[in-house]
Amino acid sequence: MTTTMRASAREMRHMVGRYLHARRCPGYAVNAIRDAIMAAQAEGYDAVTRMEEIREAYADARTGFAVRASETGLVLDGAGTPAAILAPAFVDELALAAAAGPATVRVEGVPGVAMLAALGEYAAVRGVAFRLDADGDDAAIATAERVTATPVVPAESAAGPAMRRILLEGYEMDAEQFWRLFHESNEALTPDSELSRRHAGSQLYDEEGNLLGEAGEETYVHLRSESGSTAVPA
Repeated sequence: MTTTMRASAREMRHMVGRYLHARRCPGYAVNAIRDAIMAAQAEGYDAVTRMEEIREAYADARTGFAVRASETGLVLDGAGTPAAILAPAFVDELALAAAAGPATVRVEGVPGVAMLAALGEYAAVRGVAFRLDADGDDAAIATAERVTATPVVPAESAAGPAMRRILLEGYEMDAEQFWRLFHESNEALTPDSELSRRHAGSQLYDEEGNLLGEAGEETYVHLRSESGSTAVPA
């Protein structure tokens, strides 16, 4: 019996994004958090498992740090928010801190902080190189500097060698985990209804075929919530 399988980068992009929507992660932050999770997974950190472990933390989560200055440099306080959620903000803060030269930043109150060390390629695309020295599970010291940003050329190098390998080979995953994510991520889709049968893709139409507007996955989450449906959409 097969216990592992490979999921393409495209499959994972859809599943991870929809999973975050289904867990009510703030919609404006989903894409950035998704990309950070996929980047860390590509670099060898089991970010997808960590994403599942913190499933109760997404609703109304803070997506930025409380920033303050100290005698030794900048302090980024996550106030208990897991690293997977704050990963994009971490790289953004490093980029700002290192804008005028190399910088040392202390991170605290970020459970699972070790994940941040697996964001090297994610940061390089944004023109940042850093080193992370963990201090327990929720604190670390990061030293950062600005570098020439890695060019994003999908047909050639994607966002670095780790992601290039993923584009060619896919993510190796536990089969049970893949199917669990597949079904849970489908919770973000709209249930089968008169409304769902009146639209194509993100476009919504009325019963006479008139275009009403566009809908994103946040809309589908709302529709599922209002309908009380847990069925997998048709």
